[in-house]
Amino acid sequence: MRKKSPIVRVLSAVVLIAFIAIGFNAGRLFIGDNAPSRLTDVTNILVAGVDVDGYRTDLILMVQVNTIDNKVSVLQIPRDTRVSNNRNDKKINSAYFSGIDTLKKEVRSVTGLYTDFFATITFDAFKEIVDALGGVTIDVPIDMNYHDPVQGLTIELKAGRQKLNGEEAMMFMRFRKNDDGTGYPMGDIDRNKAQAQFYSAVMKKTMSPVGVLKAPFIYSAVMENTTTDLNNREVRQLMFRVFRIGKNNINIYQLPGEPGYRGGVSYFICDEDETEELIDENFRH
Repeated sequence: MRKKSPIVRVLSAVVLIAFIAIGFNAGRLFIGDNAPSRLTDVTNILVAGVDVDGYRTDLILMVQVNTIDNKVSVLQIPRDTRVSNNRNDKKINSAYFSGIDTLKKEVRSVTGLYTDFFATITFDAFKEIVDALGGVTIDVPIDMNYHDPVQGLTIELKAGRQKLNGEEAMMFMRFRKNDDGTGYPMGDIDRNKAQAQFYSAVMKKTMSPVGVLKAPFIYSAVMENTTTDLNNREVRQLMFRVFRIGKNNINIYQLPGEPGYRGGVSYFICDEDETEELIDENFRH
């Protein structure tokens, strides 16, 4: 049996908050609607964090809500994962530029999993959620010093345990490398671990008394920055299913593989055999 990641048993804040907040559109989460539910016993939701220009996905998660086995499985897919496609850019994070259907297709080519529904969330939501919570405390693993005048992006964080406000949290989530080219020792692997730490911190505070009091502001932040094809009834059902399954049966996994170069370009190279094994053990397909 494959050992689970040390970050298992933590539901991505993006996933749970998005499920809840999407349904709060115009305050209608608990108001009945006539749209039929299309959910099945096993439902796959593709969740993508979209960058500032709306072209690339800095975060890609495949979330499977499985009421047969009573579990939720979340697969993190590194943004630089190399995919076989007809596009010039072979990194999966650029697939969204060609449309959500292209991203679905390329995620399936890597994982073998079909997408039933999708939710895209902008990084502005992370900033607004963290500010609504009054900041979150996490360990910044390395010094982060990056400046991109074209994007208007400034990342300046010191290593160590500290409380981050919304702006700093967005820096933390978006960081990939420093101005001098240094960064996470294992590239996207370490970046995904750092992001998972952020999800855990946000989730913990969201479920605290402070989070309960701030819930309307959190819902509003996500609602304004999320697009999905789930209807309100489906969001309600997913939310209740996740709560009923419980956090002890929610696991996050990272796509197996390692950094590498192809044609002089840096990629995350998926290990196809290990991926197949991980999917077979932890997902229904």
